[in-house]
Amino acid sequence: MKAKHIKCLAVLFSAVTVLLVACCKDSFDYGVFIGDDINQQKKYECYDNIVVDPSSFKSKQVETLKADGKNVYAYLNIGSLENAQPYYKSYEDVLLDRYDGWPDEHWADVTKEKWQRLVVQDRARVYKERGLDGLFIDNTDVYYRYHTPEVYQSLKSMLASLKRQGFKLIVNGGDVFVSETLKDGSAKKLYDGVNQEDVFTTYDFNKKKYGRQAKKNTDYYERYLKQARKAGLDVYIVEYRAGRELSKKIDAYCDRHGYKWYNADGINLN
Repeated sequence: MKAKHIKCLAVLFSAVTVLLVACCKDSFDYGVFIGDDINQQKKYECYDNIVVDPSSFKSKQVETLKADGKNVYAYLNIGSLENAQPYYKSYEDVLLDRYDGWPDEHWADVTKEKWQRLVVQDRARVYKERGLDGLFIDNTDVYYRYHTPEVYQSLKSMLASLKRQGFKLIVNGGDVFVSETLKDGSAKKLYDGVNQEDVFTTYDFNKKKYGRQAKKNTDYYERYLKQARKAGLDVYIVEYRAGRELSKKIDAYCDRHGYKWYNADGINLN
């Protein structure tokens, strides 16, 4: 009786495992983990496309992920700099105002050749050496903050250079910059996809509270993403702590439009 009971449990366990693996493969095709390290790679098994902080990964870890069929994107901050970066002191002379909501980060003067070399030569070389083929480009919002033709052209120049090096590029946020490239027809030549945060959810930095995005903002982002998709770009969405009912709505929305989305546990993305 005991042996039979154990055998039944084993069969049940196997069935549940198969079911979980199937659900895992079907449900999670995109995840953003820039607050993680290599010791947390177990969670990546359920994702086909992942964004990671490249400073935490060595070539061997990247090779393992790619061998498992995953598309791995390295986070690359193109428009600002955190003081935690080891090269921060060397670039203080090209930093501008403090980044609202992130006290340890400053906007960068992207028109400076020194900054451009850091992005398209130094960082790009390191990421290539680690086997990373994709880049998750953050903070083209610098064009919204410093709205000049020089900033716009500098961002385009850096993206074009990264693209020529064979990277697949996803631009995170930067709707003002992206919209400008959609208007002048350069978007598809510069990058492959866009990621937008907070389409349906939001985070109040002052109150440190997660909530639901205002309808007018959701409507704006939906129109914006539709334009990006129409231009032939891949579309990704990151939400923060979307509840069960809202998640169902987002699932249906993304299924209709062919978007991928990730429901993050918090703004630190870990």
